[in-house]
Amino acid sequence: MDNRDMSAQGPACSVDLSHRVRGHCPVGKGPEAVVVDPDRRRAYVACSRSNAVVALDLDRAAPVWRAPVGREPIPVVLDRPTRRLFSADARSDTVTVLDADTGARLVRLPVGSYPAGLGHHSGLRRVYAGNTADGTVTAIDADRLEVIGTVPAELGAGSVAVDAGRGLGYCANFMAGSVTVFDAATLRPLRRIAVREGPCKVVSNPAVGHLYVASSLHGTVSRVSLDDGTVLDEVPVERAPVGMCVDAPGERLYVCNRGAGTVSVLDTAAGRETHRVTVGNAPGDCALDPVSDTLLVSNAGSGTLSFVHRPWLPGPVRPAVHPLVGRPLPHFALPDLRGGRIRTTREWAEKKYVINFFASW
Repeated sequence: MDNRDMSAQGPACSVDLSHRVRGHCPVGKGPEAVVVDPDRRRAYVACSRSNAVVALDLDRAAPVWRAPVGREPIPVVLDRPTRRLFSADARSDTVTVLDADTGARLVRLPVGSYPAGLGHHSGLRRVYAGNTADGTVTAIDADRLEVIGTVPAELGAGSVAVDAGRGLGYCANFMAGSVTVFDAATLRPLRRIAVREGPCKVVSNPAVGHLYVASSLHGTVSRVSLDDGTVLDEVPVERAPVGMCVDAPGERLYVCNRGAGTVSVLDTAAGRETHRVTVGNAPGDCALDPVSDTLLVSNAGSGTLSFVHRPWLPGPVRPAVHPLVGRPLPHFALPDLRGGRIRTTREWAEKKYVINFFASW
């Protein structure tokens, strides 16, 4: 195995407990997408500036193999039934298919111009590539390894999410500020959802009926109804959110803030951020290992993969608040010590008597 990219990064694994991170492990140059195979105890990372995909042993946090692909691989998905990895190589206009166990290249498929996103529908046996420069989505048969159709989207098409239960695909159009909704089986475009400028990543959460859209230009995540496409609200995070993943129960959304070097953790039911975790430089994407309850974060600027142990994330410590805070003042009447006049609650409110009273002490 070629370790030249990895050895230049430093020791095999450095630990920083102050950031609630179990370790930072070098993987290569410009790691972007990461996917996890919990059964085989493997993680797969697309290293965009190494032009390679790296497989890691999850338990040892050590590289297993490194496979060359096309230029600038950004997303990667795993098709478990066939044990195949699909890597979209943005600057080669191809999707490279690898054997997940050995890293052997099976085929390289030409798709649209600058494929920067991948979606996967295991039931339909399809992989979808979002082609940024073409404004299209290419559909690939995961079994036959051939292109079977194209979906018209909009300029900047990239990240693709799939809602298998509804049979729908969602493509984020970065430059158009929209999401294209399409039929995952027929490849027919159904509607357009207008969102904030610069949508970088889409993730579906059928458990709560939401689609999440990360707006890298505004530092927010939009919650969109999977039922009718209505934009429900926006949740502020930090600078340049570009990657996301949701846990299996659909309770927490993890957002990689590329411009801040952090991961925001969102409560999906409440629609708010609960806490943040500092990771490496320019985090690009993340994935969960349910076996060890670990969040894996690829740091494009550091060339590392951060291992964040989720039980170490208790959330923010909230300051103690008196139970009467926020409740209306009780009605009362007090004599003014100067003239004996009875001062009431209303006078205190209207004449700012409280301020004058404390200022006289």
